Amino acid sequence: MPPSMAEVRCFLGEWLDRQQAIYMAVSLPPEWTYPLGPGTADVAALSGQTVLEQAVLPVCRERKLPLAMMIGSRLRVQPQLRDAGDMVGRADVSAVVNLCLRHPENKFLITMLSRENQHELCVAARKFGNLMIFGCWWFLNNPSLIDEITRMRLELLGTSFIPQHSDARVLDQLLYKWPHSRACIQRALTDKYLDLLHTGLRLTQTQVQRDVRLLLADNFKDFLARQGPV
Repeated sequence: MPPSMAEVRCFLGEWLDRQQAIYMAVSLPPEWTYPLGPGTADVAALSGQTVLEQAVLPVCRERKLPLAMMIGSRLRVQPQLRDAGDMVGRADVSAVVNLCLRHPENKFLITMLSRENQHELCVAARKFGNLMIFGCWWFLNNPSLIDEITRMRLELLGTSFIPQHSDARVLDQLLYKWPHSRACIQRALTDKYLDLLHTGLRLTQTQVQRDVRLLLADNFKDFLARQGPV
């Protein structure tokens, strides 16, 4: 391993210890892909892949930490608006698939910003135990989209996902993000339970409480606790 990568791994380990971190995270543009093709001439992209493969993923494996990846933000499309000028772009889900396939001992928490990516990402999560979908991020944080995406995830993944997360840049955003998210999750679960009751299933309060705990707490905690290849 090159000395520079050893230093990066040391740096990451030091800050993980300082912060007592339980996962590592990165935000990526929609153009991000993995792995890069043999003819790639983009030096920055090549450097990023090297850091990912030789520093970030090994540190995550050693410490049994997930890598959270937020994919699809295109920054400052309108520069005059500064931070408010960011936009969304459709990403390549096959990059996530390749990452999970090539690194089965790593755990990946994935959220994607484009609505158009959500169905393919759900299907990918059915195939890889080391992939956990989380949240309705940023431009998806609208009740109509939260409702649609949560229902799709319930239909494809059951309760094996994390429906929402607290990625608010400012604390005030939580005042509306969680109330409308909880309302959407509640409606989606209620309709799904009604479908099950119509089939003759006898539903208990204990089962409902179990499902809610999985979605809002236990899926995340259980994913953190997983050991070895998943």
